[in-house]
Amino acid sequence: MAESQKRLVREYETTYLLKPDTADEQVDEIKERLRGVVSREGGKVIRFTNQGKRKTAFPVAKQAKAVYVHCLYVGRPGLVQEFERNLKMIDAVTKFESVRVADEVDFDARQVEADVKVTPVEDEKPREERGEFGERERVEEGFEAPFDARGEE
Repeated sequence: MAESQKRLVREYETTYLLKPDTADEQVDEIKERLRGVVSREGGKVIRFTNQGKRKTAFPVAKQAKAVYVHCLYVGRPGLVQEFERNLKMIDAVTKFESVRVADEVDFDARQVEADVKVTPVEDEKPREERGEFGERERVEEGFEAPFDARGEE
């Protein structure tokens, strides 16, 4: 009998990128707006993780950096559509992706966690520069390369 009383929902996560010049207050306003969307649709936000301003793998909206925010929440399937619709309306959001994490999660058993703010890595090291076709410029000491720079023996 207790098994039939459980309210089973799906667990989702959405990661969205904000423009790098977005103020902390605006990041919090967006977070609260999305929290309201989830609760209005009958879901529950488990946790928001603000990962701060980080370098992107490729330019997004002509910007090399973005503010990364991750949201973990539970709800019915239509919740993701409404969540993403609201993200599209926010000008500061440049990119987002939603993923279904789990099916048949007990709504009442999933506890709300405190929001997390990760300190961003300000001094990211640039990748090692490589020459044409990806070969390394220098040869480590004590190691003789079997090929010359053109790839011939």
